[in-house]
This record gives sequence, C-alpha cells and structure tokens, in this order.
Amino acid sequence: MKERMMMTRLIHMLMLSLVLLVLVGNAAFAEDAPTYAERLGFPKGTRAVIFHNDDAGLCHEANLASFRGWKEGLITSWSVMMPCPWIIEVRDFMRENPDACSGLHLTLTNEWKQYRWRPVSCAKDNPGLVDEDGFQWGNVRQVRENATVEEYEAEIRAQIALAEKIGLPISHLDTHMGTVFATDAFFERYVAIGIEKQIPILLPAGHMTLLETEEPELMKQSETIRTIGEAMWASGLAVIDDAHTSSYSWKTTDKRAQFTELIKSLKPGITHVILHATVPSENFDAISTSGVTREGDLNAMLDPGLKALIEEEGIVLTSWKEIQERRNALK
Repeated sequence: MKERMMMTRLIHMLMLSLVLLVLVGNAAFAEDAPTYAERLGFPKGTRAVIFHNDDAGLCHEANLASFRGWKEGLITSWSVMMPCPWIIEVRDFMRENPDACSGLHLTLTNEWKQYRWRPVSCAKDNPGLVDEDGFQWGNVRQVRENATVEEYEAEIRAQIALAEKIGLPISHLDTHMGTVFATDAFFERYVAIGIEKQIPILLPAGHMTLLETEEPELMKQSETIRTIGEAMWASGLAVIDDAHTSSYSWKTTDKRAQFTELIKSLKPGITHVILHATVPSENFDAISTSGVTREGDLNAMLDPGLKALIEEEGIVLTSWKEIQERRNALK
C-alpha cells in the first residue's frame, strides 16, 4: 500500500512537471537547441553512439555475442531479459567486467513457439500477465488486452527487484517488443519508475531524426515526447537524442553496407542503435528463425572496416553507464 501511494504521488509529480514545461513553452526544442550530448558535456557537434544489444539473458548464444561484441567490437551496452534462464551468466560476467554496461530489457511478452518463459512476479497474483499455459503472452496486443496496469507495474518492479537481488547492475531500462509503449498508462508507469529508481529509460527525446523516418506514427507525439524528456532530465536522468530500430529487418549475415550508410548519416547528439546480435548455433535455430539477421548484427559489430569508419567519421562511442555518470556530475 505504501509503495502504491508513492507511485501515485510520483505520477502526479510527473504530470505536474509536464504541465509546467508546456506552460514554459517549446523554445528549447528549436533546431539550434543544444543536443543532449552537448548538455552532457560532449563538445558541440559531437555524434555519439550507443551500439546496444537487446536480448541478453535470452540464451547462451545471445550472451556470448554481447560479451564478444563489447570486448572486441563496437557494442557498448546490452539489456537483460530477466524472465529468461541465462541471466546468471550475465551477472557473473559483470562481476568480472564491472566497466561493461548492462541494463534491463523489460520483458512482458514471449514470442517464441517452443521456447517459453513465465513472469518474474507471481502469476497467481497477476493472472493477466499469462496465457492459458501460464507463460507470458505471445504479443503486445495480448498484454494490452489482458493485463491491468497494476499487473504490468508489478512485473516491471519484480524484474528490477530480481536484478538487484542477484547483484546485476542496471544501467538503464528499455523494452522487449515495445510493450511499455502499448498504452498511455503503461508508459506513465515506465517513466515514473525510472524517475523513482533514478534509472535512465530508453526514450529518444531530442531531434529524433532517424526515429521520425522509422516510426512516423510515433512522431505525431514528438512535442509530448520532448516534453517528457525534459521532465526526465530535470529529475536527474540522462536523456538521448535519437534511436535507430531497423537493423532487425535487414535479413542478411552481411550488413556492412547498411551500417555504413547509417554511420555516415548520423546527426549530432546521442543515438541509440538497437541490435540483436547472437552467435549462430543449432540450439538457437531451434529457438527462433531470426538467426540470420542476428548473425549479421554480430558480424557488423566485429567488422574492422566499420570500426575504422567510426574513427574516420569522428564518431564517439558511449554507453548508458557513461551518460548517466555525466548527468550525475552535473547535479
């Protein structure tokens, strides 16, 4: 009850912050406004990139790709699916490599036919989170139609609590299959929990150049998103400028051309590039038919030519861990 009251107050505070920012006006969102990279202390005009690998903890192959990409390649962060069975391997890696950047891939869905997982929270107490077999729903629509916002919040909090219990650092929060954006109420809890826990969340709120191309419907809410970004910044959280979400749709093991075009097109600011790198294996092929595109992401992140291009373009590699450290230094 006490925790629920605290959450209600946080939501009200968030909404008040948004109202105040709207009243102040949108002057800060002018094209010549400083990027969040600049506000975090990077030199003006800096193009900073977070090459981020989703789905750590999903399986051994996803973990290996994350670890190898961080040690040898361009990957600078990943996020962990807490309901999945390989989370301890990530925890142990982080104990040996505390400079790595590991967030939580908040997981409310389970899209694979044979490879299933259950919620971290008690399904008996939160029945709207599970299907008839007791596993998480297969898609976002089913979560939206069956789970209450209280059940959704309980699961997010349970995943964070489990990470804290096993000693897994949380550099940021993001979302598996975009479920946290499924309803306004879901999204409000996502933002409020990030502010309460002082954990940055994935919400591009700067110029959003790439996002505008990839998610035109979302951009109808661009001013609201930017306003929420300012509220998060005011609360003490780091915020990013843009996100790239399309590499999963590149169904090839050789993505050098696509990533070359992406790298050259980057605008000043902090861009979060979403990857799904996985080491190929017979076991992973039994889980999913997405092995080709995932192998392509891994190949690209290990490619020496793309690494050289990053250097030639003067692009800065960063991570969620680094940008929050920069934000903390400004408080």
